[in-house]
Amino acid sequence: MSGPPAGGDDATLRGDPYGGALYGGGQAGESAPGGVPVPRDPVPPPWADQSPVQWEPRPEHTLHMAPGEERTTHLSPEPWAAEPWSEPAIWQPPAPPKRSMLPYFLGAAGVVLLLGVALGIVFWPSGSSTSPPAASEPSTGQSPSAASASPASSGDLEAQAGAVNDLLEEMGGTRSELGSVVTQGCPVSGVQRVLDSRRGELEKARALDVSALDNGAEMKAALVRALEASTESNQRYLDGAPGCPSDSEVADVNQRASSAKSEFIGYWNPVAQKAGLPARTEGDI
Repeated sequence: MSGPPAGGDDATLRGDPYGGALYGGGQAGESAPGGVPVPRDPVPPPWADQSPVQWEPRPEHTLHMAPGEERTTHLSPEPWAAEPWSEPAIWQPPAPPKRSMLPYFLGAAGVVLLLGVALGIVFWPSGSSTSPPAASEPSTGQSPSAASASPASSGDLEAQAGAVNDLLEEMGGTRSELGSVVTQGCPVSGVQRVLDSRRGELEKARALDVSALDNGAEMKAALVRALEASTESNQRYLDGAPGCPSDSEVADVNQRASSAKSEFIGYWNPVAQKAGLPARTEGDI
């Protein structure tokens, strides 16, 4: 076998297969301890000679740009940047609603109402408070209706007796007017006026309240009968007007009127005396 080329050594074997030194910066054969070679310069790749353009550094376009061509974009400031105190407030949970006092008031009112009802039930008087009826007095000849009438106050007696007395005054005036009409020959207008007055007095007599007067019911009935008879008599006068009827034509009705008036006077005068009013006669009414 032939040996290594003349003048060669181990450095030739460790040289770059492409003709360069594998390890730069030192003499061939230099190595680190342990026999590991130490590189000195970067070793280009095998294809460095084939495509050298790939190893050219990428151009920096901003290095040669004119200062005037730079573009800067400014962001708009926040709404509260100028006024720090106007910075939006941090959200806080809403305050809990206030409790209404109305239910408490209604409850208290209900308790008071129930208490009042309970007290009313407890203290409500039991039984009837009406006093027992008084013993009946001995009969004095009065009718049962008069005896059963309850005693009235003096105020009621005076008021009711005064109403009867006013009606008697009105009846006396109509009687006087009838005498004037008869004197004039009983003209139709005069008789009609007297008849209208009698009818009005009859309605007033029927509406009288005599509950506070002694024998009030009997007295009122007699007065009503007297006015009914007088009204019938005045109607006969009107039927024959103009001109007055004869005494015989009105004798029966005038007799009924006189009897009723006499009965009324018998009841009225004691009442008038008690009430301080004037006594009457048959001719007055």
